Amino acid sequence: MNETSRAFQRDVDATAASAYDAFVSKGRMAAARREAAYESAPALRAYDLAFENVLREALATPAPPDAPAVWMLYNMGLVVRTRKTLFAIDVAHRRGAELAPHLDFALVTHNHDDHWTPAFYEAMDGAGKTVVSNFLDNYGAFRGGKARGGYAPGRRTLRIGDVTIRTSLADHNGYLRNFTLAFEIAVGDWTLYHTGDSSNLAKLNPKRRPDLWVVHPRCGTDVAAGVRKFHPACTVIGHLCELGHTKWRWTLADGEEEAARAEAAGSKAVVPLWGDRIQ
Repeated sequence: MNETSRAFQRDVDATAASAYDAFVSKGRMAAARREAAYESAPALRAYDLAFENVLREALATPAPPDAPAVWMLYNMGLVVRTRKTLFAIDVAHRRGAELAPHLDFALVTHNHDDHWTPAFYEAMDGAGKTVVSNFLDNYGAFRGGKARGGYAPGRRTLRIGDVTIRTSLADHNGYLRNFTLAFEIAVGDWTLYHTGDSSNLAKLNPKRRPDLWVVHPRCGTDVAAGVRKFHPACTVIGHLCELGHTKWRWTLADGEEEAARAEAAGSKAVVPLWGDRIQ
């Protein structure tokens, strides 16, 4: 682990889940109050700066002619720019609604508040934009206000702009069966496989080899076994340092351990920090 990662982890360790919850609940706040929160809970500064960095870079980056540009926003959240679209997955950030004017659509893997927020959904839906999930009735632009839009209770294939999205159900754990949507996202020959908080590898069956597989490594999915099954070009270790968690707050060291297992199984692996561009 390099010094940047060590400093990041120290700040996360010094930030209590209660401080994060209080910070998020306040919404917009005056600069002095925000700085005071940063001083008492230092990872909150990285959390906000990550959002600002991703928004700035995503809007400034030219449309890539080949493989999309991908950023890690927070937790399992991604922002993706293709040649024709800008979309996001699992936006769970207090400022997430600020993304809505710029996005073409959004995807949500499951109904837990570390993967989506009502404010973000309402901003998207209110702007007539599709939100694909297995629990929200979305009346966004994709179906012209006449059908159930992005609602995907199981297997479904959607085409939005230059993006093809194939959804399938997966288990979150032993009792939340078929609770999570896995997204196989194709842009030309490039494929992103985002499996959210999935635990049952048998239910994860992408049709194509992923260029990026984004995985929660400590939810029951064996990362090395997944690499051997999917053969991803790159495995992205997510759901680390989730500030709203106390018991299930996995560290960067946990992520690097899983990345090493992925690499031993045959995949390149990365452990991004919030705000990092993955590719």
